[in-house]
Amino acid sequence: MGKRLFDVVVGTVLALLALPIIVVCAVGVMIQLRAQPFFVHRRVGRGGRPFLFVKLRTLPKSTPPYADKYAIGHLELPPFTRVLRRLHLDELPQLFLVPLGRMSLVGPRPEMPALHARLPRAFAGRRTAVRPGCTGLWQIGAHSDGLISEAPLYDQFYLDNRSLRLDLWIIGRTFGLLAGHGTIVDLGDIPLAARRDLVALPAPRRLALRPGLRDTALPALVSASLRSPAASARPSAGSARSSAGSARSSAGEPALIGVAPGPPVAELG
Repeated sequence: MGKRLFDVVVGTVLALLALPIIVVCAVGVMIQLRAQPFFVHRRVGRGGRPFLFVKLRTLPKSTPPYADKYAIGHLELPPFTRVLRRLHLDELPQLFLVPLGRMSLVGPRPEMPALHARLPRAFAGRRTAVRPGCTGLWQIGAHSDGLISEAPLYDQFYLDNRSLRLDLWIIGRTFGLLAGHGTIVDLGDIPLAARRDLVALPAPRRLALRPGLRDTALPALVSASLRSPAASARPSAGSARSSAGSARSSAGEPALIGVAPGPPVAELG
């Protein structure tokens, strides 16, 4: 069964099964937030074409449309919408975009146009060569609380190894997380049967930048992180000094590469 046929058949079934849950959640959102229950974002889809990305609204209507996650973290959310966010039930309306061909069940998370434009061109092109997914490796990964560009190896691995077996494994892990019985994923958790590349991979690093460096240094660091794991694991002292010097000259302080999150941008919804 081809991926598109799988998406149409399974996506239609899941969308119909999710419809009563979406209706109940939408009524709860209207009561709690006193606002239109659906939030529509413009995202970048296959071929770089924008499309309308639908979620259940979970944040107050007064929230800026592109608030960062720190700002969202300080918001007082009603208990009902907080539960929707924690269980990712606000994402269910996206299932209806799968039979329509706008999205796939599994694929890279569709990015906002402003953040997509800041990705390295080659990486952005690879991500938009396939349909974006309702779920995917990054979405269930250990760094999904940050920016896609801060942990690009998840998408890189998926694009290098995508297959129906890998899609089924990701869907299974997604249901496990939604049911509260699963754990977040590192690339090393993926079984060999779902891989094309049988080489063990290190856990992805999060690229965390100070705010003043995010626009200028991020594309270079993302490109560097997409090199082979062996090459990126043994940087030369000269390249490290050069990179640190470049960051200091542009912002007065060095970029940080580690696991501590920078101030990522998050969609309203």
